[in-house]
Amino acid sequence: MRSPALLVLAAPLVLALPAPAPEPLPLPKPRPQTSTGVETDPITGLLTGLLTGVLNIGSVRSAVPAIISDTAQVVDSTVPILEAIANGTLLGTDTPAIVQKLFQAAKPTAAPLAPSQAITRAAAAWGLSSRSTGPPAPTQNILENALNLILAGFTSSDIAAVAAGASPFTNSWNNTNRAVPILKTFYNLVLGNAPFSVPESQLRAAMYIPPGFTWGQKQPILMSPGTGATGSVNFQSNIGKLLAGRSDADPVYLNVPQNLLNDIQLNAEYVAYALQYLYATTDKKPAIVTWSQGSLDAQWAFKYWPSIPQIVTDHIAISPDYHGTILAYILCPGFTTANAIACVPSVIQQQYNSNLVTRLRSNGGDSAYVPTTTVYSTFDEIVQPQQGTAASGFLNDARGVGVSNTFLQGACLGQPAGGLYLHEGVLYNPVAYALVVDALTNTGPGSFSRVSGQCGSVVAPGISVADVIQTESLIPLAVLNIFSYLPRVLTEPPLKAYANH
Repeated sequence: MRSPALLVLAAPLVLALPAPAPEPLPLPKPRPQTSTGVETDPITGLLTGLLTGVLNIGSVRSAVPAIISDTAQVVDSTVPILEAIANGTLLGTDTPAIVQKLFQAAKPTAAPLAPSQAITRAAAAWGLSSRSTGPPAPTQNILENALNLILAGFTSSDIAAVAAGASPFTNSWNNTNRAVPILKTFYNLVLGNAPFSVPESQLRAAMYIPPGFTWGQKQPILMSPGTGATGSVNFQSNIGKLLAGRSDADPVYLNVPQNLLNDIQLNAEYVAYALQYLYATTDKKPAIVTWSQGSLDAQWAFKYWPSIPQIVTDHIAISPDYHGTILAYILCPGFTTANAIACVPSVIQQQYNSNLVTRLRSNGGDSAYVPTTTVYSTFDEIVQPQQGTAASGFLNDARGVGVSNTFLQGACLGQPAGGLYLHEGVLYNPVAYALVVDALTNTGPGSFSRVSGQCGSVVAPGISVADVIQTESLIPLAVLNIFSYLPRVLTEPPLKAYANH
């Protein structure tokens, strides 16, 4: 009999082709010039008399409407701004102010009334109308799509706060947590582990441990977020909410400073510390649930802190990008052109076959270190490829620890749970959550054969339409955080000295 992993992948094997090479984004259009040599501001055609050729931040801000309430306004506002960023006519330091004003102006016109309607609307913002449309196009106007999601009702108080230049409480990475018992201290003391460079106090403060945490009466579950998010925002409307209601799971949320936009090698230190901290303070082996970049961070921690796999029971990876993504640079317009536009460190590192990804995957890093359950969707608008065994989310099992890779559209072929689930949509997918629980309550990874009955559902039990809206708003929030991030860099951060294998 075939193994559960093969059963999961049997349907989409025709899609499991060698992963494609990154497609270059189209070159941005040149800045328009008038016959008199006066530059035409690409924002709504305004004229400026700037001798330096750099846009006046005041004129750009005034060109953004006070209220954006229809798709035509979204296009009119975002297309020229994206071109101005890509061309270098809008300085990087001015970009956050302009993008924040865009997000402040965008107003929802309606809110979805049911989870199925929410899924359809979210997919439509990325040009997906049916399962036959295939993955999102490799060239996207990420600002346009993010604002269209807000217009469709996918917004949150976190988006409003960041757009206003504030930091909401759920983004806190300055929590007061108990110290590690002296006899169990591990910070830079475990032989063979990579050295921590982030101060221990900062690593410890990044964990949000809910007031009801039982300190070992239930298994601690570290919730590690994706790019542009924090653990609290990422999971408290989906998997974290559901696990918190169980008698056998204690979620802890990892809120990494700068929303995982800094060097991934630094982000991984927070994962490495948190897993050891939870084990040291509870005397119970933790598990880890990750989304997107969180999966890369965990895999990096497992590889370069080799004591950690011995104390972790499970890794459940939702929409992971172990191979990076060919869509990374839609988040950094102009970076791949001759204009030398700077980008966000962790976005560069998640480009398909980046130096970091290549080093991670070398010497067995493309295989699991602990029992691992991966779940991914072909309609992922952020991570591609995500199809069959060629998926960035697919993990090998050279160590024999146990791996299951569930490609939703193959596992639930033609059924509701195999529908138009986006990068963030997998977080509330019924099969994905069932696999989380199955992995936590059984030895080894989650098994699709034990949860296949969930293919007939649309969302996990206990997920409301409000939860779906909150989860879908992760993408506009991440885009806003990414475009607001400073300082940007022109090259990928160098690999740490310890990462020599």
